[in-house]
Amino acid sequence: MRTNPMVKPQNSSGWAVTLTVISCVCLTTAIRLFIAQTAAAAVGWAFVAAAVVLAGIAATIWVVKVRRSRAWITHAVQQWEHFSAVKSQLPITTEITVLDIHSLDPTGTWVTIHWDKFGYVQRAWMEAIPDEIWRGSVLLISPDPAQIKVHGPWPEIYYLMATDYHAFAAADAFPFFTEIKPGLPVKRDASTL
Repeated sequence: MRTNPMVKPQNSSGWAVTLTVISCVCLTTAIRLFIAQTAAAAVGWAFVAAAVVLAGIAATIWVVKVRRSRAWITHAVQQWEHFSAVKSQLPITTEITVLDIHSLDPTGTWVTIHWDKFGYVQRAWMEAIPDEIWRGSVLLISPDPAQIKVHGPWPEIYYLMATDYHAFAAADAFPFFTEIKPGLPVKRDASTL
């Protein structure tokens, strides 16, 4: 099973934390053995070796997690830059967030969407589009004026045609921008992440 690429990977894991704590306990035990009894030096060196091995494994896990997180952020920023560029070229667009995916079909998908500008949640039939969409995807669409009317009632089910879809980006990446304007988004400093 693939993980959802729209969700930012975690920087920590239970294994990394557990191995770090066990490594610290082993090192503390080794130091106490060296100070308390000189005859227990062999056992102390065994604890030091265990602490070094466990710390190395924990450090490897931490490094892999941080690299995955940074790679995700870089990719997400690129998605938002593309999203903003497409948005600035089109006359009428709006953003919707995919909250849930109910069923997949070769011709489309039943989803629950949130209209970001209006704060409205509804079910929608989304025609098959070229991109793989996951929960947490923000879609840039051209709303169908036959279905959405100013000051009119919302349709029970919105039908999103593939021709009205333009771009997507990860909703979880939104906090990495200080503000979104019709141009390219301004990025936050990645060193503070």
